[in-house]
Amino acid sequence: MGVINFSLIMIGFWIYGPVMLIGLQALDLVPKKAAGTAAGLTGLFGYFFGSFSANAMIGAAVDAFGWNFGFQLILGASVLATILFGITWNLRGQTVLHDAK
Repeated sequence: MGVINFSLIMIGFWIYGPVMLIGLQALDLVPKKAAGTAAGLTGLFGYFFGSFSANAMIGAAVDAFGWNFGFQLILGASVLATILFGITWNLRGQTVLHDAK
C-alpha cells in the first residue's frame, strides 16, 4: 500500500509540476495587465493541443513505427520543451515594460 501511495504522489508531482511551471513562465513573460489572458491562453492551448492532439499523434506514431519510436518522440519533445524554457528563463515582461517608459 505504501508503494502505491508513493507512486501516486510521484505521478501527481511529475504531472502538476511542469504544468505549473508553464503557467508561471507565461505569467512572467507578459505585463501584469495581460496576466489573465496569458493564463487562459496557456490553459486553452495546453489542454486542447496537449490532451486532444497529442493522444492522436502519439497513437498514430506508435501504430506506424512502434513503441520505441513513441518513447523517443516523447523524449525529444521533452528535450525541446526544456531548451525553449531555458531560453526564456531570465526574461521578465514587467521589466521590459518598465524599461520602455
